[in-house]
Amino acid sequence: VIRRDLAVIRAVDDENILTGESITLDEFDSILILADEVAIENGANMMSCDSRSLSSLLIIQDIQKKLYDLKIKTNPEAALKPPCHPISEILDSRTKSLLSIANCKGYIMSNQIISSVIAQISEEKDINVVLNELLTAEGSETYIRPISKYVDLAKEKNLSFWDIALRARQVREVAIGYKPDGEDYK
Repeated sequence: VIRRDLAVIRAVDDENILTGESITLDEFDSILILADEVAIENGANMMSCDSRSLSSLLIIQDIQKKLYDLKIKTNPEAALKPPCHPISEILDSRTKSLLSIANCKGYIMSNQIISSVIAQISEEKDINVVLNELLTAEGSETYIRPISKYVDLAKEKNLSFWDIALRARQVREVAIGYKPDGEDYK
């Protein structure tokens, strides 16, 4: 159970007594803002749920920036890592255009993912085994790895994705994509 303040999150035990542990929003490694499932069950539309998610995103980003700036101002020599970019669940694809305005670095289009999975399974039933392995908690895990795990960049520069996929396979991993250096995750 957690008791919340907008700037500090404090842990409490089962009897709602403070444990003394606390963390600020700029110290998290990741933040995921989920859509309000209860509101949808009570008849709210997807756009209003997305509005709440985006409002939460903007509030969290603002608090993170203020806390980080305050820490930099009070201790300029400290080696502080910048706050993480919150990820927001979006239900309605029409909301996607607002994400760039809100400076949202990451989002999850959960309905679109579910629709794609259902469409794939309806077309090819055997894919259900593969998707079960990839998308369930008991299945495989996905990691973002640096290319240097597979390639010595000082010696090799012009490798194709398939060359790197082969090297990943040699260490019992599967390469499923790449991110060019200097670009954000989108």
